[in-house]
Amino acid sequence: MTKSQKDIFWLAASLAAGFAVRFLPAPAPLTQEGLAVLGIFLTSLMMWITISIDWPSLITVFLLGFLPHFGFGNTLKGTFGNTTVAFLLFTFMLVYPLSQTHFVRRCTVTFITNAIARRGPWSFVAFLFFAVTFMGLFISPSVLFVAFMPFLEDIFQVLGLKKGSPSANMIMLGTAFCISLSSGMTAIGHVWPTMAMGYYTAATGRDVNQFQYMAMGIPTGVLLVVLLLLVFKFLFRPADIHAIDPQKAMGLRGTVPRADSREKIILGTMALTVLLWVGPSLVKGWNPGLYKSISSLTTAMPPLLGCIILFIARHEGKPIMNFKEVMTKGVLWASIVMTGAATMLGSALTHNEMGIKAWLSGMLAPVASGLPVLGLILFFFAWCVLETNFSSNIVTTTVVSAVALSVCQALPAGVISVGAVVCLIGFGAGICNMTPAGQSTINTVAIGSGWTTARDMFVWGGIFALLAILAMTFVGYPIGSVILG
Repeated sequence: MTKSQKDIFWLAASLAAGFAVRFLPAPAPLTQEGLAVLGIFLTSLMMWITISIDWPSLITVFLLGFLPHFGFGNTLKGTFGNTTVAFLLFTFMLVYPLSQTHFVRRCTVTFITNAIARRGPWSFVAFLFFAVTFMGLFISPSVLFVAFMPFLEDIFQVLGLKKGSPSANMIMLGTAFCISLSSGMTAIGHVWPTMAMGYYTAATGRDVNQFQYMAMGIPTGVLLVVLLLLVFKFLFRPADIHAIDPQKAMGLRGTVPRADSREKIILGTMALTVLLWVGPSLVKGWNPGLYKSISSLTTAMPPLLGCIILFIARHEGKPIMNFKEVMTKGVLWASIVMTGAATMLGSALTHNEMGIKAWLSGMLAPVASGLPVLGLILFFFAWCVLETNFSSNIVTTTVVSAVALSVCQALPAGVISVGAVVCLIGFGAGICNMTPAGQSTINTVAIGSGWTTARDMFVWGGIFALLAILAMTFVGYPIGSVILG
């Protein structure tokens, strides 16, 4: 069976399954329209898993448009007219010029050639991991890994590491894990944290700003990098680690040209964007009016302003950002379309008049009442991290967030921090290195490079996933519950 034939088969099966659910009798308090939403959810999930996340998302929008409560006007507005979609579009555009500079190499060289990094092999490895983690806070994981791979090969060559070397294997594993992890530490240009924040806002009407998310994601991520280093040092224990001479990395300093005015303008614009995201939260305590005024501009405004600056700014007579190029090469349209469709679908799933929340809550109440709050938190985080290793990060975020919102909102107020749970589901979707299906670009390139193996990715990726669940539960959630309430 060809790919086209398989797509047609799964499309028919997905639609049939969805319509079969739609025409079942709706058990109270679930409404018939709510049952139709569940049918669309099933259809969408099957299409996203078996076909792709791009054009099938348009079918999701099409089906939602026929729901009487929403109609096509509200559906299209909820899909393409929300700030989450605009935020992603402008952020993808803004980050693209940065990936075309020497920033990745320059940043890495700065990290691995400082005096502390040169003290020993483990110091060198630690600074290398923190370098890619830092860059991953605001660069797409797939773009960063592909851009970093040639430079990582140069690092191996300078250090004299060959394929089959345990240390090289460890460095490749750590690089893949840290880049994937960083995609959940901030929502800057990262799809799954942005989606999780959007679902929470759509369901509750309460916003989560960039500072609040990073206050949860960055400490949890930094802790995980430290735990990963400890696992590598005391469990992995590469036999040839002492063969690494960090002084040899000094030879890399001359391989990276100095930053030109173009790169400086790009970095300055990125810094301004981050300041506009984070700054309002820093002044909230002493100037609530200023905080409210800037926050009302939404998270989409700063990257929009950044894009305008880069379109206007010139370097050697040419605009720093070319509209046609960035729209064709820099924007991940499949992610944007699916994010829009999934956001609208999430709004429908959690809408009170659909009856889905009340129906789910009634079914899950006995289970929830039998579990302590800690058990529920562990359940959702474990589900998220396990699924994302065998499924799309975006699909995982959509499915787990929808159920978590329905269950957690049904509990008495103050029992559980709904915002912290949902936002950390966006974080957990980045812990995805066990199988090629978890993060296809990073995992397949890492395995195909010959520096590591599928077995090692699965084993050590599994250990890292377990550490992530514990860190999210006992570090990320407590921080999030204080910040978001």
